[in-house]
Amino acid sequence: MIRYYIRVSTIEQNTIRQDKAISDYLKAKGLPTNYTSYIDKASGKNMDRPQLKAMLEDLKTDDIVIVKSLDRLSRSTKDLLNIVDCIENKNATLLVIDKNIDTKDSYGRFFITILGALAELERTTIVNRVKEGVAIAKEEGKYKGRKQGSIKLHGAELKQFIRDYKAGINKKRLSEIYGVPRTTIYRWIKTLQDRELIN
Repeated sequence: MIRYYIRVSTIEQNTIRQDKAISDYLKAKGLPTNYTSYIDKASGKNMDRPQLKAMLEDLKTDDIVIVKSLDRLSRSTKDLLNIVDCIENKNATLLVIDKNIDTKDSYGRFFITILGALAELERTTIVNRVKEGVAIAKEEGKYKGRKQGSIKLHGAELKQFIRDYKAGINKKRLSEIYGVPRTTIYRWIKTLQDRELIN
């Protein structure tokens, strides 16, 4: 079965351009022109999209997921890789119209591997910057450590932690990524839940 995922950022935007893109694509590729559409009218910054979740849950072996462009799936590289993993774990295939990516072929797999490497590099860079900042603060006598119930994550790293948690990364791996004990990870999660930043 062909499953077409469409996302627009606001309720006012229509899906005509994306609908036409898949219709033309299917005809050009000689694929069946009947497909199931999943439409979200929401930001691509997170995974909290009901139709995306429904599509991933509905996937069966040999299904084909088609999107007009990668940013329709997600604007976060980490979330994008998690979505691709979910599709592949269901033994389904992802086709991206704009880039002519097909995860069944070697080029498609290579492209996704590069995305994964870039995401890991970005995450490592953020963690290293935080460690360097802590080291400098200690040298200057300004570092006071973490207070109970607080989270010494800010900006990009805090957003990355929330994305990593929502993506289902386990607490052991989170403690390795952020260089803190697992008890600290539990405390961060509890604090974020109290602040209603995560569920």
